[in-house]
Amino acid sequence: MRKKSFSNGWLFIFIFITVGLSYGIYHIYLYNAPRQSHYSRVSSSNLEQERLGDIQLLQSLESLTQAPKPREDIERYQYYNLDNETTVATARGDDKIILISVYSDQKKCTTRGIHVGSSADDLIEAYGSSYYKRGEQGTDIIGYVDKINHRNLEFWLQDQKVNMIRYSVDSVVM
Repeated sequence: MRKKSFSNGWLFIFIFITVGLSYGIYHIYLYNAPRQSHYSRVSSSNLEQERLGDIQLLQSLESLTQAPKPREDIERYQYYNLDNETTVATARGDDKIILISVYSDQKKCTTRGIHVGSSADDLIEAYGSSYYKRGEQGTDIIGYVDKINHRNLEFWLQDQKVNMIRYSVDSVVM
């Protein structure tokens, strides 16, 4: 009895399904992957002069007009609460700000005028189309990377509105 050979049609279908599944799994991974895994997929944006309100990365805690209140101490970072749902973080044993998160303060806007409550369209108009998109905690995130100055600016969206802004040096692991 002769074995029936695998026809070219079935081989094509098998390859098509395998490639399709691989592509789908890769994009699901990217959507849920850590922010650093997206850096190579976008062009660099100049974020060197970026600030949130009057706070800039690598600024000393001592230079803040309001003394920060220490919050939780995570293994690598010390977090401080400021007014109006704003948090900054430093590396343990250092006083240079390496992370700024703004949760609800609409007065703390970026240098390009984006604040909590801005629309996704306004955000993209202000910062351009060279962004990555990912998800975390059920939220869509649009991020910009400054590869030269090693910084990252992320806008967390809910209902196509900015719900949180996070600006950090790119070595910060969340």
